[in-house]
Amino acid sequence: MIRTMSNSEINVKILRFSREIGKEPYYQTYRVPLNERMSVSNILQFINERYDGGLAFYQSCRCGLCKGCVVMVNGKSVLSCTKIVTGDIVVEPRDRKKVIKDLVGY
Repeated sequence: MIRTMSNSEINVKILRFSREIGKEPYYQTYRVPLNERMSVSNILQFINERYDGGLAFYQSCRCGLCKGCVVMVNGKSVLSCTKIVTGDIVVEPRDRKKVIKDLVGY
């Protein structure tokens, strides 16, 4: 069970991009309630379910084995499924040159 931290919210700034639309990449910020032991992957899933169903990101094993969910968080390469969030974050794709959409690359 994930427990809510008392009135704790964070800003999650995500680099968005879609080759289909062809626009330049841009940042979009979401205000998200922070729960105890929430991973970056949990936060991306929350945003996808509650705010923006079009947010593209990769998740598979959810336990750090497949290493498919690597993203940049605050400038550092992390596994989104195992990186626990404690405050505001900036999430970007691992390699901007290979982005298909948002945080998904090839």
